[in-house]
Amino acid sequence: MATPAQKSDVQVSAVISTYLLTHLHHVLQRAEYDATREGRVATARNYAQLRKALCLDARTMKNAAASENNEDLAA
Repeated sequence: MATPAQKSDVQVSAVISTYLLTHLHHVLQRAEYDATREGRVATARNYAQLRKALCLDARTMKNAAASENNEDLAA
């Protein structure tokens, strides 16, 4: 059984629009760039990891949605 944090993570991911994901990606990319430029390497690394996790989550959601649609069409 999933913990409450895991359940809320899924719920939040499910309601984030493509536009918001793109916006968050750009915000995190800019924050990473600024942190690198200011010499805050650890912070920049954290922003990069968060951005990559966000992108991976978005791709996973997109692939899952596409699979569901294909299964619905096949039925």
